[in-house]
Amino acid sequence: MSGSPPKVWSKFSVKKKDGTIVNLRIIEAPKTISEDVHSLYVKYLICEETNCKLAGVPERPEAMQELESLFLEQTGDSELHVVVCCLDNGDDQNIDVFGASVMALTSKNYQEPEYEFKTKEMQKLFLIMGIFDNYYDEKKELDLERRFIDKGLFVRPEYRGLGIAQEFLKVRRLICKEFGVAVHGAWMTSYGTQKAAERDGWEVVCEVKYEDLAKKLGSEISIDLPSSKFMITRIQ
Repeated sequence: MSGSPPKVWSKFSVKKKDGTIVNLRIIEAPKTISEDVHSLYVKYLICEETNCKLAGVPERPEAMQELESLFLEQTGDSELHVVVCCLDNGDDQNIDVFGASVMALTSKNYQEPEYEFKTKEMQKLFLIMGIFDNYYDEKKELDLERRFIDKGLFVRPEYRGLGIAQEFLKVRRLICKEFGVAVHGAWMTSYGTQKAAERDGWEVVCEVKYEDLAKKLGSEISIDLPSSKFMITRIQ
């Protein structure tokens, strides 16, 4: 890897189930690992995220292609901030990504582009997202000059349960502080992120029960998660 080493946001140690201590770090994602981050993002976020599954996106290749294209378009944005978790072994050339956190910095006047999708699955996904926005309009409620929009957080299955997601949320607070963002919020759509946010001191400001979402969609929903929660952290 050429150039300066990636910025280190956090260093921490975790104990695996077998008692092994592993030293980890969260760093600014170098462009040289963008393909790795993308493939893992697809496998462990798009394919597992609750709303994506409800919309049926992972089950249809054409819908996956549309969502992947959208992600690639966004990762070309200079305002996108991606951090990854990896071993703290001093090796900046062979980075094995354990997980990633993705956010986009926007201004108060930012307007989300209008998207037109060909697949009914992507149309349904954005319908679901619109319903969530009607429950809690982040832009209106937080009323910030600048804010970080959540674009996803994932941890590879073999490294879950070690506190990595919580460390990512801690790093999000550090990033917000550096950029002068007073409050950061995100829809937590899994048990893992909800619990990680609770442990990190985030507040629940809105909760959408999936039984209520089913009524709005006019269809049954069969998932174990009872609700999604919009949770915020106030930057000190």
